[in-house]
Amino acid sequence: MCGITGAWCFSNSGSDHIKDIVSKMTDTLKHRGPNDQGIWHEENIALGHRRLSIVDLSSMGHQPMVSENGRYILVFNGEIYNYKEISQALHHENIICNSKNDTSVLLNACIYWGIEKTLKKINGMFAFGFYDKFEKKLVLARDRFGEKPLYYAYLPHQYFCFGSELKALKCCPFIDKSIDPNALNLYLSFNYIPCPYSIYKNVKKLFPGHYLIVSEDNLQENIYYNLTTAIQNRSLINVSEEACVDLLEKKLINSVKNRMEADVPVGAFLSGGIDSSLMVSLMQSVSNVPIKTFTVGFENSPWDESAYAQKIAKHLHTDHTTLYLSQDEILENVQSITSIYDEPFGDASALSTYAICKKIKQYVTVAVGGDGGDELFGGYYRHQWVPKLNHLGQYVPNTLLSLAEKFLPKNRWPVFAGKVKKGLHALQGKSFLQTYLNSLQYWSKKLDLNATEFRLHPLLKNTAEQVMFLDMKTFLHDDVLCKVDRASMAVALETRAPFLDYDLVDFAWTIPLHLKVHKHCKKYLLKKLLERYLPQALWNRPKMGFGMPLADVFRTTLKSTFDQYLNTNTLLWEYLPKNIVSNLWQQHLSKKINHELLLWNFFVLQQFLILF
Repeated sequence: MCGITGAWCFSNSGSDHIKDIVSKMTDTLKHRGPNDQGIWHEENIALGHRRLSIVDLSSMGHQPMVSENGRYILVFNGEIYNYKEISQALHHENIICNSKNDTSVLLNACIYWGIEKTLKKINGMFAFGFYDKFEKKLVLARDRFGEKPLYYAYLPHQYFCFGSELKALKCCPFIDKSIDPNALNLYLSFNYIPCPYSIYKNVKKLFPGHYLIVSEDNLQENIYYNLTTAIQNRSLINVSEEACVDLLEKKLINSVKNRMEADVPVGAFLSGGIDSSLMVSLMQSVSNVPIKTFTVGFENSPWDESAYAQKIAKHLHTDHTTLYLSQDEILENVQSITSIYDEPFGDASALSTYAICKKIKQYVTVAVGGDGGDELFGGYYRHQWVPKLNHLGQYVPNTLLSLAEKFLPKNRWPVFAGKVKKGLHALQGKSFLQTYLNSLQYWSKKLDLNATEFRLHPLLKNTAEQVMFLDMKTFLHDDVLCKVDRASMAVALETRAPFLDYDLVDFAWTIPLHLKVHKHCKKYLLKKLLERYLPQALWNRPKMGFGMPLADVFRTTLKSTFDQYLNTNTLLWEYLPKNIVSNLWQQHLSKKINHELLLWNFFVLQQFLILF
């Protein structure tokens, strides 16, 4: 796991300083790669790398990696889990590479097979840049599901630059850091900025499953993996429930084995929920020694699942550690979040995720988690309720919905009222897509839907599957994976997600819906598999997740800060109507209704604008 950068100055202006520019860009990513660094440059192009050593800790893994003939240069962030098989395949073609190093294998595969064939063969999480000196072409690629980030900016005949994080591009003198109003609109609506947007007008995120071919006068974007195509080519399996569980178990075990390989200490998150409990169960089943598991206990919090996780760890005989966090420790990271994420990112669980990663990094360098399980196997409540709300919304007039919202019993049940208000907003969506978007939106804005990835799959007839499809195409990589990548890499901790093995993902889309959401039971098939490893009494309870009492935090710890924003002429009011925000704030303080998520979005935006 690493950080990569690069800049290519097509004009003479600025080319003399290209190495210094990339050196500064690379220095901003030291947290992603504290073990080694390197810069390659020639004339008007330079590539940079920061290394976190995971596989092959020797100097043979130094990057940028140059081919033996000096023609090709590679900078690579991530892990190729099947690099040994790729190395053997290359060996059969008389291509010899360092079989202990996935970077060397990737470099030689790209040279011999070409980019697209290589991308379709490799299984992993990655972002890389591959430069051909003779043809003067640069290729950038990102993994299938967006586990690893990649930002870029391009102005024909002038410059191209890229980096693992936006902070690397911020120190590039070519970049225009004007805020993109459309990106800001999307952030306020969904609490994250979806691909291909970034907060800056001329900086983009590369879509998962895509690669770019860059030359001085052209930028060509290509798709090598498309979830839409994978679903289009699927054939629903017609086997018994037991046989389906068998197939799932086989594929998950294979994925888990691949993600346990490393030359550094490996552990696993164990929250006590379905996904992490299943991951730990499978890891322990294939390990000859107790695996290291970690649970974070939240002091005086209703979200504390540490007692459940401890019982699971005891049953599985793992080497378990419980790490305790206080609310104060989590809130210490409020100021850090803006610099970690570079652009407004409103998922408040990033606070606790970052605090957890800091704790676990003291023990291991790699941590396995359960990301992707909810999106693939029907783990969110919206997978059940959005289809129902869409159906009901066809028959309920908006005037009645507005009247219902007006008479909500706000004073007695503020949290309940907030959720009902969101449900009523979803009911106003007269199309399925609008119902889905309304169920997610925190701040009602008119969106240009043609400019986003919120597009339905034409062959998915079941609306619950459409919700899961849209979650995979947007929420998964732009919220969940973004949150985990930045929080973990900020402390040089690599995280791995066995659910996101592409063979497993393709298989998951062949499983009939009734084996995912079964008679109101979410993640039915995962639970049937978990029953083979753990008694139901240890895990069969409502989902909790990582959280903190934000509603009370705004009324106490952050109250004076937010009051100050409302009483001063800050940049925030150039983008938001101050009177409306003030009304929301007063409602929240009076406990009439819980606006914690909206207020957190505004707070994060203001923190960004201060640094901006």
